[in-house]
Amino acid sequence: MKKILCVGHSACDITYILKEYPIENRKYKADGTKIMGGGPTGNAAYLLGKYEEIPSYITTLGKDFYGELIVRELNSVHVDMKNSLINESYTTPCSMIITNTSNGSRTILNHRNKNVIPHDYKIKYDSQPEIILFDGHEIELARMALESFPKALTVLDAGSYKEETVELASKVDFLICSEDFARDYTRVEKLSEENYEEVFSKMEELNKKTVVITLGEKGCIYRKDGELYNFPAYKTKAIDTTGAGDIFHGAFIFSLAKGYDFVKSIKFSSVCASLSVEKIGGRESIPELKDVYERMEKWQTTDFKI
Repeated sequence: MKKILCVGHSACDITYILKEYPIENRKYKADGTKIMGGGPTGNAAYLLGKYEEIPSYITTLGKDFYGELIVRELNSVHVDMKNSLINESYTTPCSMIITNTSNGSRTILNHRNKNVIPHDYKIKYDSQPEIILFDGHEIELARMALESFPKALTVLDAGSYKEETVELASKVDFLICSEDFARDYTRVEKLSEENYEEVFSKMEELNKKTVVITLGEKGCIYRKDGELYNFPAYKTKAIDTTGAGDIFHGAFIFSLAKGYDFVKSIKFSSVCASLSVEKIGGRESIPELKDVYERMEKWQTTDFKI
């Protein structure tokens, strides 16, 4: 069992469940609401705790209703938060999520203030983490972690394009980026089989180690033995894609900790994400480990060369 550290963004997710996306300037009655913690590395840390790994989490939170809710959730699965900055002067970020259950899409509105890191803050652990997951947020904390633990295996969840994410993308061992990030970084209008090689090669110029581009329902692409491969997504009926990417990344970290080979790690992560989109909510949709292994065993698929 390896010590794992997650560094990044926390938010409280308030989800409104609708059967269709709303039209501006109208009133709608939601089919339901859910309130739970969220954020890319926050959800990944929760998954790792649920799967009985040894996760630590560094983030910033306010001492407010939303912050206390997030801390309770993470404590419930034994996530170590002793290096997180929880401060009365901070405001816990909040996201409003509109889930369209007719097609599984989610639209997120997030508000966050910049929480200033004290100049005398230092990361302190009795034993150093062996694997670190970043999400491109809380860049000062990410820089500290990279400097403090140079021997750790590092992974970046590059969801949206911004300068801080690009900075981290060039430094980690595994760059796992979204289609949006790859498109924005390489300045192409759309990713397709016709330009996969071109786009992927540009991403490899940014990260010289290992690159994976996730493509939602199209699976993901990566390089293996010099050739570009596509691993398909599990075919399922999505009712809410909130947190699916976070769960994919958390599952990938779990796979690294277990010593799975690269393709098995991708398959495990894909199955986790496929199960999550069948339920409402991000954190609440993290599947049980037994269900992941059961679907993996039944799903006879592999990657194919592009």
